[in-house]
Amino acid sequence: MTDLSSRYATRGRPRWFWPTIAAIGIALGVAFAAWVGFQKDPVTGRLWGYDVVDANQVTVTLDIVRPDPLDVQCTVYAQAADHSIVGEKTVDVPASRREKIRITVDIETQRKAVTGVLRTCAPKD
Repeated sequence: MTDLSSRYATRGRPRWFWPTIAAIGIALGVAFAAWVGFQKDPVTGRLWGYDVVDANQVTVTLDIVRPDPLDVQCTVYAQAADHSIVGEKTVDVPASRREKIRITVDIETQRKAVTGVLRTCAPKD
């Protein structure tokens, strides 16, 4: 019996090859995560408060921060005690020079809601 490595010339990789490839991959992953983490959000929306007016209406107040004068589209919804969505509304906020604004949105509901929720605030396409 003959040894296969003596019969067929195999090229072995140096011992440092795979650790170097792993280190490069980890460094690229960390660099990408840092780049994504430090990106500035074009729009930030926060739920400032809500008021259950009656069985058919919820009023939601939002704080919107946008460093650039962008048109913004925000979606809010009202939720019942059983966590079902009983009303939803998308509102367009026109661009302005003010960086921080507060808006109020009235949501009509199918039945009594217990809370108002901000789904998204994003630049309008």
